[in-house]
Amino acid sequence: MLKSRSILVIAGTDSSGGAGLSRDIAVATELGFAVKPVVTAVTAQSNNVVRRVELMDADLVKAQIEAAFADDAPAAVKIGMLGDSAVVEAVADAFNGCDVPIVLDPVIAASSGARLLSDKGITAMKERLLPLVALVTPNLPEAKILEPQSLHDLCGAVLLKGGHGDGNVLRDVLRDGPREVVFTAQKQAFTPRGTGCTLSAAISCGLAEGLALDAAVWQAHQFVQNWISRLQASD
Repeated sequence: MLKSRSILVIAGTDSSGGAGLSRDIAVATELGFAVKPVVTAVTAQSNNVVRRVELMDADLVKAQIEAAFADDAPAAVKIGMLGDSAVVEAVADAFNGCDVPIVLDPVIAASSGARLLSDKGITAMKERLLPLVALVTPNLPEAKILEPQSLHDLCGAVLLKGGHGDGNVLRDVLRDGPREVVFTAQKQAFTPRGTGCTLSAAISCGLAEGLALDAAVWQAHQFVQNWISRLQASD
């Protein structure tokens, strides 16, 4: 049964169904939340390759956000793919002064390696969007592009995802001011697409529930590991 509260998800569509809005909606639904979707891009992609990307007009993205808040305001926001600097700027403008917790999954490239955010978009994200978010969730390559010091100086907290790290143990590191919390799990043999979407959407749901940040991250971390285990068991 869906809860009376919702989360707002800002992301692109993925025709493979493995990531993007479709994955975010699946996660939120499983956790009992309705989703208010804001489409930033339409992508034609399979599990292996991005074939085409069409970005939404920045004004249309902003209008979708404003319309979503016109009725019952969402309890949390998850941001995924933005695409270019104009969309980043529009999203930042829409949330300036907003007190709803925002989780940013900085989608810079697809799993296939295709770039999904322009260089100007990265600069705009650092200058305009990072200061507005409660949490940013980069993987190791994304953190390197965004520059670790910028991340810690500009946003509320950083969850550095360790899936690309060496070794058999996954280490996700939450840095919230001077505090550091490490979440570990044994790396699983199968890593599906959409793990970043799944994690950030689940964290947003936890924050919408009113959980503290570290509790929301822990709950989401467990959710992702259980999801991967279920997928492996069904093969």
